[in-house]
Amino acid sequence: MAADLDQHRLAAARSGDQDAFRELWRDCERTVYGLCVHLTGGHNDALDAMQETQIAVWRNLHRFEQRAPFRSWVLAIARNAARDVVRRRAATPQPLLDDRVEPAFPQPLFADAVDAVLDLRAALAALAPAHREALLLWAGGLTYEQVAVVLEVPVGTVKTWIFRARQRLRGELAGHG
Repeated sequence: MAADLDQHRLAAARSGDQDAFRELWRDCERTVYGLCVHLTGGHNDALDAMQETQIAVWRNLHRFEQRAPFRSWVLAIARNAARDVVRRRAATPQPLLDDRVEPAFPQPLFADAVDAVLDLRAALAALAPAHREALLLWAGGLTYEQVAVVLEVPVGTVKTWIFRARQRLRGELAGHG
């Protein structure tokens, strides 16, 4: 039933129905943000990449061939948008303060949660970029096959990367405990 609904929304969006597009976008927005924030390293850059993704998806709906799920196609676009944002950021001088500075949480009750998030970020940063991307896409709800489509590598490679990423992540996090 959900697949039929998505087909209906997709057809409506392709014919210019912005409400249908908003619904399609809403279904994958959170996963897109998670991927973008991890690939760019900051909230503002992630938002830039998300905006570029949303525009590219809207403009290219007619090119979506449905060989993979819509979400996989959107995440492939998001991955490229995030990489473009990172490339542009590297090519321009950075201000002294930017959004990559960890946010301050005024309530001490969140100290343990903040430490856990910082440990996880550090552990994710220690992963090889391809392993990190595969793990984040998989953790975001994609199957191995869908991750393979997004990353344009064989499924066996994806499984290996995710296995190695999870092992390394466990080791990194155990070192912070």
